[in-house]
Amino acid sequence: MRITLVLYSLKGGGSVLAAVNWANAWAERGHALTILAVQPEDGEGAEFRLHPAVKVRRRDLSDRPVRGKAGALVRLLGRLFALRREIKRTRPDVVIGFDGPLNIRTLMAGVGLPAPMIVMEETHPGRLSFGDFWANWRRRIYPRAAMLINLTRDAHQWSLEHLGARRRAVIPNPVLPVAAKARPGQGGTTVVAAGRLVDQKRFDLLVDAYARIADRFPDWRLVVHGEGPNRADLERRIAAAGLADRILLPGWTDDLAADMAAGEFFVLSSEYEGFGNVVAEALAVGLPVVSFDCPSGPGEIVRHEVDGLLVPPLDVAGLAGAMARLMGDADLRRAMAARAPEVLERFSMERTLALWDACFREVAPGRAGTEEGGHA
Repeated sequence: MRITLVLYSLKGGGSVLAAVNWANAWAERGHALTILAVQPEDGEGAEFRLHPAVKVRRRDLSDRPVRGKAGALVRLLGRLFALRREIKRTRPDVVIGFDGPLNIRTLMAGVGLPAPMIVMEETHPGRLSFGDFWANWRRRIYPRAAMLINLTRDAHQWSLEHLGARRRAVIPNPVLPVAAKARPGQGGTTVVAAGRLVDQKRFDLLVDAYARIADRFPDWRLVVHGEGPNRADLERRIAAAGLADRILLPGWTDDLAADMAAGEFFVLSSEYEGFGNVVAEALAVGLPVVSFDCPSGPGEIVRHEVDGLLVPPLDVAGLAGAMARLMGDADLRRAMAARAPEVLERFSMERTLALWDACFREVAPGRAGTEEGGHA
């Protein structure tokens, strides 16, 4: 089967990683994979390794400022026709768009094409707004999708109530094995967090929570891996709390798993998530997780009191209390760490591929299962 993935770029965070992981797995199975990347790659984010058989087509179809509504319409139409042309050149049996306004553009560009168009929401569609223009068009165009896929049950329920689509499914991101392994409870004193330094991640609340308990655990430190526009504000908040030597912001890391393995547990303070890849990655390394039970994902990944602790959303006192509980109990950290790697089975690549196989059989029954040059 010929599968075309439409992405903004091949550099970024969790949504790009998930797309690349699936592309590599499908290519390994013998399917013909093309990734169509439609924006220049910026300076942030990781670069992920692709299977040698995955083809990449890079075309700059990004927006540029224009004056007036007429100019904006002309620009949009030009981008849609260019996107349609690029999709046709890949001769797909199925097309999958990943996330946000790009899904809408992909559906617009694909009107009338024979290949079924699938849209994958890598964020919670009810939490991340791209403005009224795109929200209105999403309501209009999503009924044209062959299938709408959400990562979590919570996001799926929201989509049922607010977005039209002929078929729907829930397919979580896969969690892959990692070489690094943590050993919580062995005398370490580092709490790990990670993510872009943006409002969504609410690292300001994490700093506040940590400040509440810092005096009780003077040997501990908090390390927040990531980069973003909120760095200066966070640095000021950390300095005001007198914790510049205890809360570290080392920036982007090329090996998050190894950096996680140096910690005792992981903490997530997000206001919302699409899935919570970083939570699953922490568990895979063998770290217990403390997390806000925010929409959506952490509550479906972390098993409360088994491999981590869930706290009501945005509850700073609760987050501080949960961190203090793990910081003060090495036996609890060890017990949760022993169960954490079970995430690798619960969200294995094979399980997610089986869900994709069912999706392909439904939307492309005459094409699903065919490899390039033959049948699977």
